[in-house]
Amino acid sequence: DGNDLPLFSAQDDDSPLYVVEDFLSKEQCQILIDCYERNVEMFAEKTGEKFWDGRYIQMHDIMHHEIDATRILQQIRHISSMYVINEFVNGEPIYPDTAQIVGWKEGMEMRPHADNMMPDGGPNNSPHRNYTTIIYLNDDYEGGNTYFPSLGVRVAPKAGSLVVFGAGYEYVHGVTMVTRGKRYIYSGWFTHDKNWLDQSAVKII
Repeated sequence: DGNDLPLFSAQDDDSPLYVVEDFLSKEQCQILIDCYERNVEMFAEKTGEKFWDGRYIQMHDIMHHEIDATRILQQIRHISSMYVINEFVNGEPIYPDTAQIVGWKEGMEMRPHADNMMPDGGPNNSPHRNYTTIIYLNDDYEGGNTYFPSLGVRVAPKAGSLVVFGAGYEYVHGVTMVTRGKRYIYSGWFTHDKNWLDQSAVKII
């Protein structure tokens, strides 16, 4: 279930994961959490998938009335893209795809998966995604570790930390069960396919 994997260390130079601690301040994290709680009932996506319905809000839905949160989200996209380019990309252009704030309630978990393909290797609904970024917005809960079975490591939430990894099969990952409290994260993706550029990424607030 991922809980038996060793914890990732930011000092581990051999790891293919890239983790940046204190990427956001506690104040910035709280602004995003408060924004989520204000907007989740009105703007949470209804996908028809029970697991995801009512749990995440998209940046483009809030950017015209949540100025402080939107500025933080734009900052995240810009700076995290530099980490993606420096650590993973070999000269190819990348474009920001979806950016979300997501809530995880007590009892929720997620089985191992890749972000751009189905477990059998076939395409899922986002095969264009190439790189994933996650930011833990809080850590005052139990469980909710991100684990990577093929890498043999798990990442314990630390508020403000950024995790960067590939969206393909090499980075199959899951989330251990949230056993107490509520987990908030930012999730964002980058793609090499310009057709999937999120237009909210080019509007400056």
